[in-house]
Amino acid sequence: MPEHFERLGLVYGPTGAAWHRSHCQNPFVQQLSATRYRVHFAARDDKNRSQGAWADVELENSGLVVKEAATAPSLTLGRLGAFDDCGAMPGSIVTHRGRLLMYYTGWTLARAVPFTFFIGAAESRDGGKTFEKVSEAPVLGRNHHDPFLTGAPWVIEEDGRLRMWYISGTEWVPGATEGEAPTHYYSIKHAVSVDGISWQTDDRLCLPYLENEHAIARPVVMKADGGYRMIYSARRLGETYRIYSATSGDGLSWERDTSPLIEVAASGWDSEMVCYGSRLETAGGDFLLYNGNAYGKDGFGAARWR
Repeated sequence: MPEHFERLGLVYGPTGAAWHRSHCQNPFVQQLSATRYRVHFAARDDKNRSQGAWADVELENSGLVVKEAATAPSLTLGRLGAFDDCGAMPGSIVTHRGRLLMYYTGWTLARAVPFTFFIGAAESRDGGKTFEKVSEAPVLGRNHHDPFLTGAPWVIEEDGRLRMWYISGTEWVPGATEGEAPTHYYSIKHAVSVDGISWQTDDRLCLPYLENEHAIARPVVMKADGGYRMIYSARRLGETYRIYSATSGDGLSWERDTSPLIEVAASGWDSEMVCYGSRLETAGGDFLLYNGNAYGKDGFGAARWR
């Protein structure tokens, strides 16, 4: 593990309730006060379907302590036949024109390929405890530039408009043998919006694939040093995810660091995979929130930036 991290272990895990049998996937932060932070994530139910959840944390004795957590889904499944009837996975949260908006990935099981997913939006009127969808349709679904998949939205406000970095499917490759599932290929793209509902995008890939990569996922973008810094996950064929970083002057063209930001542990919940990282900045130091084995099956953990 790079010397600039101190691994702190799991922060929060599944409750065992029917709606939260496993996973605390895609953790990211909503700041509630100077000392309290709400970590939103995706919980999976007893049918392996993702829904929104959260845990409020505070910094105590150089660690993160959970003070309160959701007792029911904060973002629920869509109706039968909707784009999110098999999963509603929180992606990011932003305040725009007085509205607290969450952008999320809606999942559907498919036949020719294992799944499809597209980007939806929801609004909270209780400070981020629950969210009501703004539409039963995606806000960024299939289009001429994204014919296969859109998901993992990360949205920031800048100069009165919204900028989104998201993953876009570029192709499905058939399995090598009969009965083998197709392999998805997706990388990160960029879109803009004035109202947060209608989005404009194009064909540009922010992060072109490196050799043998097939999944570049979960962008988290922050302003830094007059430009932008991205934390993202990537994996190569036959391998598991690792977390990386990239920098950019304009948010469109990126320079990637090819060394993982953090590596797998020698044993335990993050010994096979590390993925879906985001940054928590506090007065007492900065933390990397992330998932481990099986995309966060055991919960989300933290590592302190030294």
